[in-house]
Amino acid sequence: MIKHFRSKIALLTLASFFGAALSGCFNTYQVSQEEFARLQVSEEIPLAVTSKGGEKVLVDRDTNIFVRSVGGRRYPVTPFNFKMTQSQLVASDRDTLLALGEIDKYEVDLFSDTQTILLITAGVAAVTALIVVTALTAGSKSFAEE
Repeated sequence: MIKHFRSKIALLTLASFFGAALSGCFNTYQVSQEEFARLQVSEEIPLAVTSKGGEKVLVDRDTNIFVRSVGGRRYPVTPFNFKMTQSQLVASDRDTLLALGEIDKYEVDLFSDTQTILLITAGVAAVTALIVVTALTAGSKSFAEE
């Protein structure tokens, strides 16, 4: 019974792990309001903006960008398809209208190849280890009657 329970826990853990691995890993960069405003409309796409940490972040039409409200809720915004005025942000394709005073952070998410590869490698190693442990602890079973 305990072996059966442990195997279910192991399978659920692996399923959770692979669910995370399939979604990939992202690095989130915070940018200033001024840099974020540059992403409203651009003649040059992709457009490089500077994060608060000083890194150059390349944004194209498929990049995930977000605003985070003072309460912590994260709102997706489509790059090069929103409008910021002196008082509000309007993302009509996302049905989002926020007062700039309600926005706490401006964020850009970039897919991280390195982190995703490491996560998948760790998952493969975990599955391999699980198979080896299962094979070593299973013992022999026979269907033949003696």
